[in-house]
Amino acid sequence: MIKSAFRQQLEDAVKQRHSAMHPWSEAWSSGKLNKKLLGEWLKQHYHFVTPTSRMIGNIYVNCDEQEVCEFLLENVSEEEGLVGQAGYPAIRHSELLLDFAEHCGFTRKSIVDAELNGELLPETLGLQGWCYRQSRRPFVEAIAAILVGLESQVPVVYAKTTPPLIEKYGFTEEEVTFFRLHIVADVEHGNKGFEIVEKYAATPQQRETCLMLVRQAGQMRRLYLDGLYRKYLTDTMSKAA
Repeated sequence: MIKSAFRQQLEDAVKQRHSAMHPWSEAWSSGKLNKKLLGEWLKQHYHFVTPTSRMIGNIYVNCDEQEVCEFLLENVSEEEGLVGQAGYPAIRHSELLLDFAEHCGFTRKSIVDAELNGELLPETLGLQGWCYRQSRRPFVEAIAAILVGLESQVPVVYAKTTPPLIEKYGFTEEEVTFFRLHIVADVEHGNKGFEIVEKYAATPQQRETCLMLVRQAGQMRRLYLDGLYRKYLTDTMSKAA
């Protein structure tokens, strides 16, 4: 199937700043992390992704296209564990993250209370705030930012970082369920996001805005990973030296 020029531009914008190529992802996939560092990553990631349903709710409120509203409701239902997906039972995605935290040696409470304990990095808070702001845009722009710019990256990132969890870090297949599920599920979400933006970005100006937001999303996600890399790898390596 021949892609439209706009669809190709969207895909290229995602690839330009893809998180799979970030040094944090490279360190993860090459086995340079450990379970403690993965747990520290999870503290940040949990507070980045847990508000996803509320952000999608913001998009829903600003949308009057039936097919898009149905997709958004389906997305929330999956996030909140109201329906199963991709061959997995219905379970709230944030609970799967907390399960993984326990496998890393962290308590569920330590993850949930990370913000109260002052452990969230400025870059994490910045990404979280950026997502909330974009979720209040016109629905096609919000979907470009959050589903295309951020969520469509997930399958590629996790396809790279999940096998090492078993091969290098000693987790079992069951313990990495969160990652396996999102490799499959977010392919569908990301593709649908591309289709919606391609269909409903009706003017040249709106298409340019969507492209800008996709590029910005890639930059924001990389800044979030920069924070993790500086805090848990650069500082550690400096001390070791």
